[in-house]
Amino acid sequence: MKKLTLDEWEAKNIVGQVKRFDQKFFISNRFSWDHELMETSKDATHIGFGKIRPKPGYSIDELALHWASRRGTVLELLNNSKPNPTGVVTAVDAAIRSSNPRLQPVDFKPPQGVKADTSDPKRLSRNLKKVARYFGADLVGICRLDRRWVYSSTYEGEGTYHAGDSGTKAGTSTPLEVPPEFQYAIVMCFEEEYSMLKFFPSYIDNAAASMGYSRMAFSNLCLSNYVRNLGFQAIDCTTNGVAMNVPIAIQAGLGELGRNGLLITPEFGPRVRISKVLTDMPLDADTPIEFGVTDFCNVCKKCAVVCPSQAIHAGERTPEPRTVSNSDGVLKWPVNPETCRRYWARMSKSCTVCIASCPYNKPSTYFHRFVRWCTDHMRWANPLFVKLDDLLGYGKPQNPANFWEEWQPKRHVKS
Repeated sequence: MKKLTLDEWEAKNIVGQVKRFDQKFFISNRFSWDHELMETSKDATHIGFGKIRPKPGYSIDELALHWASRRGTVLELLNNSKPNPTGVVTAVDAAIRSSNPRLQPVDFKPPQGVKADTSDPKRLSRNLKKVARYFGADLVGICRLDRRWVYSSTYEGEGTYHAGDSGTKAGTSTPLEVPPEFQYAIVMCFEEEYSMLKFFPSYIDNAAASMGYSRMAFSNLCLSNYVRNLGFQAIDCTTNGVAMNVPIAIQAGLGELGRNGLLITPEFGPRVRISKVLTDMPLDADTPIEFGVTDFCNVCKKCAVVCPSQAIHAGERTPEPRTVSNSDGVLKWPVNPETCRRYWARMSKSCTVCIASCPYNKPSTYFHRFVRWCTDHMRWANPLFVKLDDLLGYGKPQNPANFWEEWQPKRHVKS
């Protein structure tokens, strides 16, 4: 693994001007205003976003696990720190503050003028990373906030989710500016359980992703409050809020960009969910890393081959977008999120095939760590490693009928 300076990373990955991306064109937001996309995705409106089916992995047991795993995301309603908070968040905040004082959450504030000692940013950063892991993050990195990745506008959709309803409205775009004193981003990654993702496609692998969102909602809420308790400002950016996650995570030294459009980490491959906290606390920034992902993805193409919607680009990297939901100026394999989400709609569930099939998606055993070392230091042998991955049967779905018998949750303690 090699550490890069920001200038070195920029020279390898940025081509031309990078324009700030309008959040209105983020694929999830387009479902509230893009009538063509909504019309071709009507099935996604099924209540609960999931259908019980007479086959393993799609029963009420697995669907219940999926949505229970996601329940922690309601904590996002307590996050009023983002610029341009949504109407729902504003209403929840007002309701809490107008309730019985004895029922209100404890809101600690340091004494006037008291702040943590900022004379040693390295010490502050070390402590902050430990606290982030204590609150549940599996990986933590820090970078200077690159304003190119901050959305140009926030977008709040209105009306119903589906097409054909006269109440559907276009929503509201509001220009977004993060105050200049916010100079750093604390980026966290949350592992998705390998033992669940291998049962794709089903509601089991969806549960693994949902749990990542719930964990980040809790961790972000706690970490942003910790920063404020030290006397600094913090913006809680759970999920993709305020700024784009992947480029910020890359600049924070957590991984590289994969062909599937996801962050590839050395520890978990693409099997992570990302969140961040922006702050004015003076910190010690990490730097981007390089461990062979670009060269490996150039050869592999496994995710592009198995993608059921053919949404993943099989050609060379390019700075050109394929759809309005792609940004420009960055060398990447542009994913087509429209065909991806239309597939989700047909299946009434999200898809993790590009994560589960990725050769970097492996448990941290001695053998797999050795292969990862080889893909970094013996890149000429990448075609061999791709064939080996296929020969050993990795990236193929396991039978969901065996899930409840085989599953040992990662945090499981045998009695």
